[in-house]
Amino acid sequence: MNLLAHAVLSPDQDLVKVGNVLADFIHRNEVTDLHSKIQVGIQLHKSIDAFTDNHPAVANSKSKMVAFQRFANPLIDVFYDHFLTKHWDKAMTVREYTNQLYSLVTATHSQLPDNCVRISIRMIEQDWLNQYGEFEGLAINLERMARRIEFTTGRTVDLVSSLQILEGRYDEFQADFLEFWPQLVGHVS
Repeated sequence: MNLLAHAVLSPDQDLVKVGNVLADFIHRNEVTDLHSKIQVGIQLHKSIDAFTDNHPAVANSKSKMVAFQRFANPLIDVFYDHFLTKHWDKAMTVREYTNQLYSLVTATHSQLPDNCVRISIRMIEQDWLNQYGEFEGLAINLERMARRIEFTTGRTVDLVSSLQILEGRYDEFQADFLEFWPQLVGHVS
């Protein structure tokens, strides 16, 4: 699952939520220096990722990504955050929820490693979490991911074209998500 799902799946404990959402931006060697509740959030993040990676509905979604097999995991994560916004069931809007989350992340910057702070500032300034609901926002997120891949590997990848697969098989991906999501919620409860 991607950032929005990790936030939604967190318990109502601020530092656990921050650790769960930002876990991918914290280096392993930095974890032991963090507040114990942030560490709990990082463990929750890992548990969510492991459950997701081994779920048959997720495997079914990945099987549709033939031309993107190497990047199927992060692409499906982004696609599923899209469906999370489409099936939003909280009392507040996605925008209200993410604004609260952004405020929480900002308030905990003093407890986070520098690199994580830098990335979270970009996440907030560029409003990553409110972009999942529409294809244009998904394209922006996928362009950002492609730039990170190119920066770290030197390999140029066109992830935005994966949206053609999502659009063409939208109902199938949505059915996979709707099968998977309640089970993931049950897993973390």
